[in-house]
Amino acid sequence: MSPSVTTARDRVAVWISGASSGIGAALAGSVPFPGARLFGISRRPPGAGEHVQADLAQPAIWPAVAAHFEEVLSRRQATRAIFLHMSGIGTPAGPVTDADPEAYTAAVLLNSASGQVLGQAFLTACRRSDTPATLVLCSSPAAAKTVPGISHYGAGKAALQFWAAAVATEVEGWAQVFSVVPFAVDTPMVRETISQPGLTPVAAHLRAAADRGGLASADTAAAQIWQLVLDGTHGEAVPVGAVPNIAQEVIQ
Repeated sequence: MSPSVTTARDRVAVWISGASSGIGAALAGSVPFPGARLFGISRRPPGAGEHVQADLAQPAIWPAVAAHFEEVLSRRQATRAIFLHMSGIGTPAGPVTDADPEAYTAAVLLNSASGQVLGQAFLTACRRSDTPATLVLCSSPAAAKTVPGISHYGAGKAALQFWAAAVATEVEGWAQVFSVVPFAVDTPMVRETISQPGLTPVAAHLRAAADRGGLASADTAAAQIWQLVLDGTHGEAVPVGAVPNIAQEVIQ
């Protein structure tokens, strides 16, 4: 079965990281597979699905999340598995030399390493259980343009986008892997970014977009992402949210 094809008889297992807020919460509230078993990987309980409590900025918790993938899929009760990795953090903001070392380290681990490590664990569990897999990683416009003040965020998202493109070529035929690039989506992270003193150029664009009502809703972005899953998108980095107009403002 192609990873992008689902029938009424399929039993789908869905994991969403960052499911308690923003786009992750919107994805959790709009799963397009009736009867799917939904797991929200987050520090706080998600609004929908079962809670896999985890702070993904802490590498010590990653093996437990990997074990959860294995446990669910080893039962061979799922005929398709989907993991949408939406977790990320935009703080600390400011020059790298002013950042708190512990906070900066946690941001690097969450924004870059957690997606690669858990993505590998998810695909491995799917391969072992012979379960068609879909893996979606959340990138950012900051992956394509130098943004002073959030170096850890841009670098981490660029790493995820590169990783997804490379791995997509490795799993061709049995898994669907791609990344999404949310532009100007109204989330708590974006609101926090535009509230920071000393706006970066991207934050200034986002504030201007917010002031004129140009931010896309998290629900809109979630609907776009689910459609990409259903369409069988593979190996690409796809803009979602308020595109193309605001996207062009941000990246030019």
